[in-house]
Amino acid sequence: MTTVSIRDVLVPALRQRFPARPFVEGVPPNPVATFPAAHSTVGDLLILDDGEEATVVIGRHTHSHFNPYDATLSPDQLAQVVTDSVLQFLTDLFDDRVLIWSVPGRSGGWTILPREPLRMPPDADKFLWSGPLPTTREPA
Repeated sequence: MTTVSIRDVLVPALRQRFPARPFVEGVPPNPVATFPAAHSTVGDLLILDDGEEATVVIGRHTHSHFNPYDATLSPDQLAQVVTDSVLQFLTDLFDDRVLIWSVPGRSGGWTILPREPLRMPPDADKFLWSGPLPTTREPA
C-alpha cells in the first residue's frame, strides 16, 4: 500500500482550483509551488511540504503552518485535509480577503477579513495579495 505526500495531493488540486493562476511546481526539496507576486511589495508565495504539514510563506512578511494536528488521520487523509486547508486559504488570499501585516525585522501575521479587533503593532505595514494598503500612522 502506497501512501501519498501532501505534494502529491496538493499540486493537482492547485491546478484544478486555480487554472488561470500560473505557478512554478518545484521538485523536492524545493517548494511544492511558487506563485509569482501579484505586487512586488508583497512578494512571491511559496508552499512547502514539511511532511506532516504544509507551510505557506508570503514574501518576507509572514508564514503559516497548515496541519490538523490529528494523530488519528492516515497519511492519505492528512494530505487531503492539509490540501483542503491550503486551498481555502489561497482562495481567500487571491480574492483579497486576507490582510497581511509585518513589521520589518520583527514580526508578521495575517487575518481573514473582516475580523475585529486586528492584533498587530500600530507601526505594521499592511497588505492584501494585490498590494500594499495605505498606512495611517499618527504624526510624531
